[in-house]
Amino acid sequence: MKTNPAITESTINIISEGTHLQGKLTFDQVSRIHGTLTGEINANEGSTLILAETSVVEGIIHAETLIVEGYVQGDIHATKKVFVSGTGRVIGNIQTPSLSMDFGAYFDGQCSMPEQR
Repeated sequence: MKTNPAITESTINIISEGTHLQGKLTFDQVSRIHGTLTGEINANEGSTLILAETSVVEGIIHAETLIVEGYVQGDIHATKKVFVSGTGRVIGNIQTPSLSMDFGAYFDGQCSMPEQR
């Protein structure tokens, strides 16, 4: 099986289910949240944030790419794209140049889509 050399097990940050964080999370590369976070998430350029089905995030999210499979209450600012899966729920505003949603996804808020440059 061929793997992507840029993404290895050591470059992926995982916050496990049952973990509760409060405050500010900043990261590079890929971060996957299965637990609960209250506060602010700042993902650096080139990073991807994956909110697993069991995740609960209450706060502001800044990321390049965001995949929502869980629950978000707060505003989302993504410089590249946002994807909300069929299990994803977003209550808040989304600002991104590219938004896609699966059947069954829930979104209550406003979406602003600036042009990509």
